[in-house]
Amino acid sequence: MAELEVIKHTKKMHEIATDKKHTLVEKIKEIGLEIFIIVFAVSLSIWLHGWSEHRHEQEQVKKFLLGLKSDIQSDVDDSKTIIKQYQDFGKVYTSLSNLDKNKPYDQEVLKKQLAYINTNVYLRPKIYRFNGFVSSGRIGNIENDSLSLNILKFYQETLSEVNSSESGWLSNQKKLQTYLDENLTDPESTTDNFRVLTTPKGKKLSKNLIPWNQIYERYNNLIKSGEVIIKQIDEEYDLK
Repeated sequence: MAELEVIKHTKKMHEIATDKKHTLVEKIKEIGLEIFIIVFAVSLSIWLHGWSEHRHEQEQVKKFLLGLKSDIQSDVDDSKTIIKQYQDFGKVYTSLSNLDKNKPYDQEVLKKQLAYINTNVYLRPKIYRFNGFVSSGRIGNIENDSLSLNILKFYQETLSEVNSSESGWLSNQKKLQTYLDENLTDPESTTDNFRVLTTPKGKKLSKNLIPWNQIYERYNNLIKSGEVIIKQIDEEYDLK
C-alpha cells in the first residue's frame, strides 16, 4: 500500500516539475506537499507494521506465559508431594540406621521398610515449553523484566539445584542397594536383610539416606519461586 502511494506521488512530482504552466514557486510548493505526503505515508506504514508485529509478539508471549503458569503449578504441586515422600524416607531410614543386631526387631515392620530401599522419587520438571521459547529467541519479548528474570532463574538455577540434591540422594541409595546385593545370601529373607543392615557399613549407608536439610530447602525454594512467578503472571493479565 505504501509503495503504491510513493509511486503515485512520485509520478505527480514529475508531472509538476515538467508542467510549463506552473511557475517555479508553485512547483516548489506542490512538490514540497507531495514529498510531505510520501514521508507521512511511509512513516505511517512503518508504524502500523511495527504495531502489528508488536501485538503479534505479545499475543505469543501471553500464550507462552499462560502455558508456563500451568507447567510451573504442576512442578510446585509435584514438589509438595515429593517433600512428603522424603519425610517418609526420613522415618524409614532413621529406623533402619537405629537397628541393633543384639536387640529384637519387628519382622513385619522391617519387611515394609525394606520396600523403600528400592523406591525413589524425583522431580520431572515440565521444561519443554520454556526451552522451546528460549531457543526461538523470544524470551526477550517478555516486557516485564522482573518476571522474565524470575523465569530464567527458576529454570536455569532453581531446578538445577533441586536436581543436584536429588542426584546426591539417589547416589547414596544406589550405594546401599549395591551393598545389599553384594552381601545378602537370601534377598527375600527379612532375617538376612537384618543381618546386613545391622553391620557398621549397613547402618552408615542407611543413615546417609536420611534426607538432609538442603533437600527440603531447595524444594521449598522451588515452591516459593514458582508461586511468585504464578502470581506475577496472574497480575500481568488481571487473572485474579
